[in-house]
Amino acid sequence: MEKEFDLFTKIFVDSDLDKEMLLNTVSTIFMSTISGSSILTEQSEIFIFNNGDFDEEKRDQGNGGFLYYRYYLEIEPTEDADDHSFILEISNLLTKLWDNDFEAIASCDFEDLLPRKGGYNFKD
Repeated sequence: MEKEFDLFTKIFVDSDLDKEMLLNTVSTIFMSTISGSSILTEQSEIFIFNNGDFDEEKRDQGNGGFLYYRYYLEIEPTEDADDHSFILEISNLLTKLWDNDFEAIASCDFEDLLPRKGGYNFKD
């Protein structure tokens, strides 16, 4: 039985690097071009924002600290996106962000299908 998900994904990302470095990293991961502050991939359009709730101290305070990370990505599926490929793309993005020393935690309907449960489970 196939389960349908709302594919909209928000990824909170923290780093002391500037937004342009994050844009370039995400663009490189997908070998895509940047248009303003968004990146178009086969499965999604990724928008990168400065987090208005960013807080230098609160971002390091455990479970809810990710809400205060410096940036967040809003990821919308393209019209032709399929669930499986989209989830694989998000998994790849998270893994590559972690490999590039970004703190990243996903918030979406399918967190349990992502590596480290989207970033919440750091022991896996």
